[in-house]
Amino acid sequence: MRDLKVKSDRGFLALDGLGFSIRSGEILGLAGVSGNGQKELADALAGLRKVEAGGISLMGMDLVNRSPREIIDAGLGYIPEDRNNEGIVSSFSVKENLILKDFASSGFSRGVFIKSREEEQNAVLLQERFDIRCSSLNNATGSLSGGNIQKVILARELAREPKALIAVYPTRGLDMGAEEFIHTRLLELRARGAAIFLISEELDELMNLCDRIAVIFKGKILDTLSSRDATRPKLGLLMAGIKPEAEEPAAEAGTEAVTKQGFGARA
Repeated sequence: MRDLKVKSDRGFLALDGLGFSIRSGEILGLAGVSGNGQKELADALAGLRKVEAGGISLMGMDLVNRSPREIIDAGLGYIPEDRNNEGIVSSFSVKENLILKDFASSGFSRGVFIKSREEEQNAVLLQERFDIRCSSLNNATGSLSGGNIQKVILARELAREPKALIAVYPTRGLDMGAEEFIHTRLLELRARGAAIFLISEELDELMNLCDRIAVIFKGKILDTLSSRDATRPKLGLLMAGIKPEAEEPAAEAGTEAVTKQGFGARA
């Protein structure tokens, strides 16, 4: 990402000159108080929001203002913030949602017809690999628990072996078992060489999983810390818009306020 400028729904610049890079086999986390441009950034990367200026590239391929289909085909996976409305078609069955990005491929369709046997085999395999718990793969995906809906999304994205993955609040609202399962799968994907961009408000999640953590404030990256240098006090100051080297008594008060909100306050 280079000098990205992206507008919010209200028409002002939510991202104003934002830039960073992620390497293969790395998890880069993005910390920040909600409302500082995270949603607009995720939307722009996934092709869901217009980029006003700047660059986005994946392994040398320009993705600025490409269609979601082109971005998917380039090898970018996406776990959206809103799993129910953006991650699945709730009325579609589990097995239909598992091929949502590939239903038109020769592996799953012949002309305008879905290959039922291949669709079923894919669903059975992914159900076992990702521990998707449902009484039937024909059930509407929207009827599943939040954790199992997230596993359906995770299974669909990871089965495609993406070159890079954007994961937006992937464990929000999930129980500890589902959270640990998703963390394990993300680490496995990193070990296979994918670049992972993890947007989260949970500092423990970021500090435990990420190789580096960038902090966003008012649409810009204020600083990026390595995992060994990232501490709660440092991240708290950055999330409040204060660089640690410029720490003043007022900055300490700001850090305390952010700490009391668990670094996860929503604007």
